[in-house]
Amino acid sequence: MRLEIVHETRYRYPGMVREAHMALRMRPLDGAGQRVLHHQVELGPKTHVRRFVDGFGNHVHTFDQLTAHDHLDVISRATVETGVAGRPRLNPVWPADLLLFRSPVVETARVRRLARDVTAAAGTVEEAVLQRLTDAIAARLTYRQDSTTISTDADEVLRHGYGVCQDFAHVFIAAARFLGVPARYVSGYVHTGGEAPVEGASHAWAEAMVPGAGWTPFDPTHPSLAHDHYVRVATGRDYQDAAPTRGVYIGPPGSDLRVSVVTTALPTPV
Repeated sequence: MRLEIVHETRYRYPGMVREAHMALRMRPLDGAGQRVLHHQVELGPKTHVRRFVDGFGNHVHTFDQLTAHDHLDVISRATVETGVAGRPRLNPVWPADLLLFRSPVVETARVRRLARDVTAAAGTVEEAVLQRLTDAIAARLTYRQDSTTISTDADEVLRHGYGVCQDFAHVFIAAARFLGVPARYVSGYVHTGGEAPVEGASHAWAEAMVPGAGWTPFDPTHPSLAHDHYVRVATGRDYQDAAPTRGVYIGPPGSDLRVSVVTTALPTPV
């Protein structure tokens, strides 16, 4: 499948901002079943952009906007071919065991009961067990837009019984790590329609190291294994490592943020 993704992030400030500094993780990853055919970042106001690859293998664009401005637009345009042979790999710098450690938003005690429930009848953790975990999270949690923040942890999500896709992924990661399975967070997109453009939002799921199978993508929000309608953009221990945009600015508080994601399935050349 060939997908075109336009991801727009627009900030509007109540006054003039003196300067802004931002890091973007918006360029999709090559490999693991996908190939990036085109990607560009557009900024308004324009400024110089630097690029590097972080320790998780993510492509990062950074910039410093040092001219006074009352708005900031970040537009990412990508064309990606999915369904290419290959499974996700781990950056050689990061041994899989490092993804067993707790991180702030997935450090939880409440998740242990969930993990024990899905493994009660199994002696080993295999792909089927992790799929049961995916189904159990989908059954226990309700998707509720704008119901949590980026600092909401897995324990709070289970306590309230609702969240957004990043919360579903965090609960899965916490449970998998409790079971001794390395797991990581994935940010990206999923195309939910046919040939017509679909307006939605960025998406998040998880990947777990399945014995004998390698890194396997699980999406507890839908729930399913990720397939060729998914586009991987960044990975990490949790959301903080893979956030599409992170930054700081000097100026008046209370910015208005608007985010739009449009995915379009393109004809595949014969």
